[in-house]
Amino acid sequence: MQRRPTLSEYSRKELGAFLRSRRERAEPSALAAGLPAGGRRRTPGLRREEVSLLSGVSLTWYTWLEQGRDIKVSPQILLALARTLGLDGVERAHLFRLAGAEPPPAARQAAAATVSPALRAFLDAQSPNPAFAIDRCFDVLAWNDAEEALVAGRLDIDRPQAELNVLWLMFTEPGLAELFDDWEGEVRWLTAMLRGQAAYELDNPRFAELIESLLGASPLFRELWAAHDVEAFRTSTRRFHHPVVGRLDLTYVRLAVEDDPGRSVVVHFPEPGSPTQERLRRLVGRHP
Repeated sequence: MQRRPTLSEYSRKELGAFLRSRRERAEPSALAAGLPAGGRRRTPGLRREEVSLLSGVSLTWYTWLEQGRDIKVSPQILLALARTLGLDGVERAHLFRLAGAEPPPAARQAAAATVSPALRAFLDAQSPNPAFAIDRCFDVLAWNDAEEALVAGRLDIDRPQAELNVLWLMFTEPGLAELFDDWEGEVRWLTAMLRGQAAYELDNPRFAELIESLLGASPLFRELWAAHDVEAFRTSTRRFHHPVVGRLDLTYVRLAVEDDPGRSVVVHFPEPGSPTQERLRRLVGRHP
């Protein structure tokens, strides 16, 4: 009976095949500055010895890697290979996972303070329901007019990007505390979610910066962070007390953005036909 390959054997074969395919796809002319002069090429892409030279690894070792041999590879070598082969963020993350390594922040496509046109249009399409986009650190990346109307007068959204963060705003803006029916319950839950996220962000400079800022700005955050409570996201209903339209009961959901890892959208919506639905429409309609 033929022996069935183990998962590690599959992974090694997939890793070798992936490296070979990217090597054959690589454009030598783009890397010419780092290559010695050579004759006419009979095959497309880079030769193994060229990948070895440009990556700073031995030819034998790289050949074994492509052959699926059982050898160990460090994150530093994986990064060097990714640069040599011109891998994009998705390909780099795939390379790391095939090698059994955790992708670095750059390979995990850390979110910038921009969103795609499609995500921007999706947020706008949710109006008059408040909606906003966040990343892994709960940084607010974009919002629609309904979200802006909901918090208008409670906080100044014209601020440095580092302060456009859900937890930073909740702990440092007194106006938001007045808007929520159960502000203390909200910040406890948010801190517990952030604590759960910490296990995935140990090498993320932005996450470390955020925690340090919150610890310095809020005694309550220091207390809650020290408790090490961990919770997951849960769909629920929030009650707001808006100074213009009064009470708003809004259910909220969080949706992952599959083609932009690490980002998600939070949408608040009322029960159809409820007083909240009418109040929300009036609120958004009067917001400039």
